[in-house]
Amino acid sequence: MDVAAAARSLNHVAYGYISSWSVLTASTLGLFDRLPATVADLADEYPDQGITSTWLLVLADVGVVVENDGVWSLVEPLDVLLTGEGSYAEYLGGQIIDQMTPRLMLGRPGVNELARVLREPAERGGYEAWFADDQEARKYQASQFSGSVLPGRGIARAIEPTGPVLDLGGGWGAVAAAIASRHDVEVDIVDLDPVVASAPPQAGVRFLPGSALDPATWPDGDYDGVVLSYLLSSVPGEVHQPLLEQLFARRVRWIAVHDFMLGGGSLVAAWSLQHAVFVPGHVSRTIDDVASMLTTAGFTVISSVPLVDDMTTLTIAHR
Repeated sequence: MDVAAAARSLNHVAYGYISSWSVLTASTLGLFDRLPATVADLADEYPDQGITSTWLLVLADVGVVVENDGVWSLVEPLDVLLTGEGSYAEYLGGQIIDQMTPRLMLGRPGVNELARVLREPAERGGYEAWFADDQEARKYQASQFSGSVLPGRGIARAIEPTGPVLDLGGGWGAVAAAIASRHDVEVDIVDLDPVVASAPPQAGVRFLPGSALDPATWPDGDYDGVVLSYLLSSVPGEVHQPLLEQLFARRVRWIAVHDFMLGGGSLVAAWSLQHAVFVPGHVSRTIDDVASMLTTAGFTVISSVPLVDDMTTLTIAHR
């Protein structure tokens, strides 16, 4: 088994809990008894159609439901097993997720955030609320840095910057450091205050407090290109297009978008759902969606290729 195959196998085991969580939550909420239905049909109980769609996509990826012309249905013979009084769903949604799972993970019953935000999507606070706790921000960024070292090298190999690079939402700089090292260029990261305040120094990288979504907080000066790594999945969907248009207006020569894009692997919907649980207004984008948004903003898409197997896609566009 080569390294790539080993990583795929490990990721499917490590992230399988997201798919399990999705099935168990559907059992808890009685979703299966409401199928067949469209996302709009379910809006009385799950008002944010974006997160509901992503949830259903995860269920589809594991073979529980299927979609036909916008109508979601249980796959046979699961329609018999998971519906009606006394169904297997009652066991999954009762003892397993409400009692066994939290005790295995936390040692005590907890709160199912997926179930909560499906019904109350306005309760999501996003990364800004999460990172208001300095200790949480530091813990997240340290682990994210470790997980982004190899993708960062892949991004650095795929681009050819000829001048300074802007990395929006770049965290502690795993991607920025790889770009700076490989191409001998300066990279500026703009991220939230708690993130940049705790970031360890990286050669060739400058950390600047601000908002990836607010051009008024971006540094002055010309940039050859910009990197958005995991940014689109971390911010509301309504800001995606305006953000790309603002970057085009800054006259960057190229843009590299690295993210969980539907159609890019069997774990994409699961990871998108995990972000959707705490990012207000989250929208799961397909590879074609991202390409279309870049084209609308004025860029020309050069390539879209897998980066992390079964999980992420790297799309590069030039003006």
